[in-house]
Amino acid sequence: MTELTSPQRATHSEENLTGGFVYESEHPQLQMPFSARITGRRLEGKSLSVTEAHVSGLIPPNSNLEGNTIALQFDFEGFTLSLFLLADIEKIGDSDNPDYCLRFCDPSASHLAPLRYILNSHLAGDLVTMDRFLGYTGPTKAKHKTPPTAPTKMQKFSRGLRKLCIAASSVGLIAIASNVIHDRFVFSYEPRPVVIGQGGEILRATSAGQITYTNNQAGQSDVIYSISANSGDLLSVRMPCDCDIQPLADYYEGATILAGTPLVRLVSDDVGIDAQTFISPEGAARIISGDTAELKLANGNVLPVEVTLIEQSLGAGGQTDEMMAAKLTLSDIDETQVQVGDIARLRFRRDIVPDALVNRIKEISNGI
Repeated sequence: MTELTSPQRATHSEENLTGGFVYESEHPQLQMPFSARITGRRLEGKSLSVTEAHVSGLIPPNSNLEGNTIALQFDFEGFTLSLFLLADIEKIGDSDNPDYCLRFCDPSASHLAPLRYILNSHLAGDLVTMDRFLGYTGPTKAKHKTPPTAPTKMQKFSRGLRKLCIAASSVGLIAIASNVIHDRFVFSYEPRPVVIGQGGEILRATSAGQITYTNNQAGQSDVIYSISANSGDLLSVRMPCDCDIQPLADYYEGATILAGTPLVRLVSDDVGIDAQTFISPEGAARIISGDTAELKLANGNVLPVEVTLIEQSLGAGGQTDEMMAAKLTLSDIDETQVQVGDIARLRFRRDIVPDALVNRIKEISNGI
């Protein structure tokens, strides 16, 4: 049975204790068979700890009492283990007493790990004493992990479904990210919305003043509106054609207008659908660079349009330094695709592949 002892030795002051330890008996001595060799002399071991060893025997004459190289030797069955370390030699008891204390100079040196393993194994009972030899009684084979059980059909199905969901989610996220990147790179939207209207001639104010009379049901040659000009004259405008009238924003009695202000649109049966809006200088630059203009309706339909810049006077509410008036012409469209009054957004599409390259590819494919 393992026995822990603290041998009797002379009392030492705290200055003689190994650095890093609080109490002299912090590491108790363990009685186990070992021997210590000092410059060729073999001393029998009596007890051992991780900080010092107690031995008995004769040390070599004229040996240094500080910083001696010590070999702790453990004799197992069939082999021997030796640990080399530096220790101070300290006499225990009277001068004729053969007992010595080997105080380790550096208890945390490289010998600490194997020494601690030997002491712990001896405490656990894996190392036992047999005729002054040490024998190992612990397990001789490493423990093997039990093989995992085969998954059931339900487990296989759940794993497959989980992998399928992860793959579908990944594909969906990639598709969404690709679509966002594609839209940001290819399309450029104008800030102002577009209201679809019907094409036709626009009657504008011929002078600055105030509208005193309007007639939305005017026929050909009838007075459609009258303006009390700032000059004092009363100006009346007659209907130039037998067509319908679409009043604009400033067409009402009492409205104060400037010269050139659009008042009404004259719409005939043979006039198609178009619209007018204001575009930014960046949009005008895209028109010049050859980008394709499109109208994206609220229902998701996309219609190609032709954009024409209009020169208008500043007093008539036309182009300014920031926005430019433009006319949008829709051609070759079905009446069911768009109706007058629909709201849309004007966008410009940049072609990733140049038209010349597309035409070249078509020529090659046609030749094949």
